[in-house]
Amino acid sequence: MKISFLTLSLILFSTYLCLGQESKNSIGLTSDFQLESPSYNLYYGLQGKHDFNKRHAVQLQFGFSDANIGFVGADYLYNLFLLKENPLIYVGGGTAYEYMTKGKGNELSFNAQVGFQFKIGKIEPYIGYKSKFYFEAESFDPNFLTLGVRYRL
Repeated sequence: MKISFLTLSLILFSTYLCLGQESKNSIGLTSDFQLESPSYNLYYGLQGKHDFNKRHAVQLQFGFSDANIGFVGADYLYNLFLLKENPLIYVGGGTAYEYMTKGKGNELSFNAQVGFQFKIGKIEPYIGYKSKFYFEAESFDPNFLTLGVRYRL
C-alpha cells in the first residue's frame, strides 16, 4: 500500500512539474531559398533549437540542397523587443560547413540573419532573410529567404 501511494504521488508530482514548464527545446524543418539568378538553389534540412532564456538561443541544422551540396551549421539568435512575443523578432549569426555530395570541394561560410517567428500553440513557423559570406571563395551571397517550422517539445 505504501509503495503504490508513493508511486502515485511521484507520478502526480512529476506530471505537475512537466505541465507547469514549457520546454526550451524545439525541432523542425528548415529551408533556405536563394533569390538570385541564375541558380535559385534550395537548401532544406532538419533543425534543432535550444532557448537559454527569452532573449538568447542557439540552433543547429543539417541538410542538403538541390545543387548537390550538404551542410552542417550552428547559429546564435538574439530576440529583440520582448514586449510582444508574437511575432518574435530575431537577429543572429552563425557558421556553416558546406560540402559537395558529388565530387570534391567544401566551403566554410558565415551567415547573418533577421526574421520573424510566430507561435501557434506548440508550432513555431518562422520566416527570415539571410546573407552568407564564403571564406575560401571570398564571396558574398546576400539573397536567401529562410522558411521553416519547429515543434516545441
